[in-house]
Amino acid sequence: MKTLESYDCIPYESYAITETHPDALAVLGRLLGIETADPEHCRVLELGSASGGNLIPMAYHLPRGTFVGVELAAAQARRGQSLAAALGLTNLTLLHQDIRELDESLGPFDFILAHGVYSWVPESVKERILQICGRLLSSRGIAYVSYNTLPGWRQRGMLRDMLLLHCREATTPGARLERARDLLERLATGLNGDTRPETLALRREVEYLRSARASYLYHEYLEETNSPELFSDFMARAQRHGLAFLAETKLHTMFASTLGPGAEAALAGLDGQVMREQYLDFLRLRAFRQTLLVRAETRPCLEIDLERLEDFALYADLEPPSRPQSTRVKPEDYRTPDGASLRVEQPLTKLILAHLSACYPNAVPLTTALHAAAEQLTAAGRGRFAAAREDCLAELFNLYASQGIGLTMRTAHWSNQVESSPRATRLARAQAAAGEGHVASVRHRSLGLDPLAAWLLTGLDGTRDQAALRQALMAELSAEPALGAGLGLAPGASERALEALVDANLSRLLALFARAGLLSPDPV
Repeated sequence: MKTLESYDCIPYESYAITETHPDALAVLGRLLGIETADPEHCRVLELGSASGGNLIPMAYHLPRGTFVGVELAAAQARRGQSLAAALGLTNLTLLHQDIRELDESLGPFDFILAHGVYSWVPESVKERILQICGRLLSSRGIAYVSYNTLPGWRQRGMLRDMLLLHCREATTPGARLERARDLLERLATGLNGDTRPETLALRREVEYLRSARASYLYHEYLEETNSPELFSDFMARAQRHGLAFLAETKLHTMFASTLGPGAEAALAGLDGQVMREQYLDFLRLRAFRQTLLVRAETRPCLEIDLERLEDFALYADLEPPSRPQSTRVKPEDYRTPDGASLRVEQPLTKLILAHLSACYPNAVPLTTALHAAAEQLTAAGRGRFAAAREDCLAELFNLYASQGIGLTMRTAHWSNQVESSPRATRLARAQAAAGEGHVASVRHRSLGLDPLAAWLLTGLDGTRDQAALRQALMAELSAEPALGAGLGLAPGASERALEALVDANLSRLLALFARAGLLSPDPV
């Protein structure tokens, strides 16, 4: 197997991956007719768990579940084990072990996760990953596997070829990374002003990689192994191990209609779901998949009944337009935290989204949200819109498929308020103190932390009120000029300018932490 020197020198960034959370997988499975395990009591195996950035938050927030991670890189496994021990997570086991040597008596598991592993390991390990899924997946279980796909990844592959050539004389991971950065700057200079259509993909990737995290650049483009494959080949391999295709985590990519009217006609006559998905990859030039697999004998129902949505609660963090027309049928664009734009038309949907935004990160049962929105419209003299239930359900499903809203089976509740003496969860403080630059929200989203945010979050132990935090932050910025400069504070700035900067950032960050559920009581 490949050397692990690069993973010791440049650790793989380990963070929360929303799509892998047991709640997200269980909901999607149930929408497709599978009686998946209860997320609160499930068993989860993660292959390639790195330092536990994905698995540890799950174990922390689902204390009645059982979680097992397997990681070959010793340094990363030790970091994860240390954090888990500090948090007292008795429901989590992180193994420093080769995937090929996993003890199968650990199973079965309701959810098996392999993110950022499959395309980056030799053929024997690829086979073992799918063999483990075939043997250890429970009868109602779901396996998640992410991987690079052809033909779309060939656009990125040409840049990998260039970087590998430029780095071939470098003998250490650090030197290879330095050489890669050098080539990216040369390419950016050489392609500056180049408007040829054939260089568009290269120019975009170069610009992205110039500011990308070192771990992504190295492990995606400079590692010895990165072997994308056709989706149909991946599925042929999975089928040999008794597995079948369920869905993609990004459901909207399974609908040809999202590509325009010609796409559905182009796919007409194709035999079977796997071939349809393969040809969708051709049309999308898809470079990466997050595929969900089930046991071959599982019989999902791929015709989704919108009435099933009423089995769940909804949550959403969508930013409405500046002046939403909540009582009119009018297309309006709502923004996701990632900056994507999603169109909403129905008044019922708009009022539901407003309610969800106000209580985020908490969820509201769909039936409750529908009833409240209908009453609001009726009171406003818009009763005819209150009856458009089917249109609203269709719109909510489209938002879910596009990952604009979430559905949940859980009843957990978190505070989204900033108390007089804020106290962050032990998990949030521990992750901030670890210095990796991100923490997991209660909705299992990765929240990036700049140095000031990390400093503040680490110190939110409930012993200081906001006035004391303000004074501490003033002192920290005075002692660390570079920290203030990073926030736009000019050298030699007045005391008043410093105070204004502190007030604005303290309020902003505390509100951000509260909305992420990081200031909620620790789970029992």
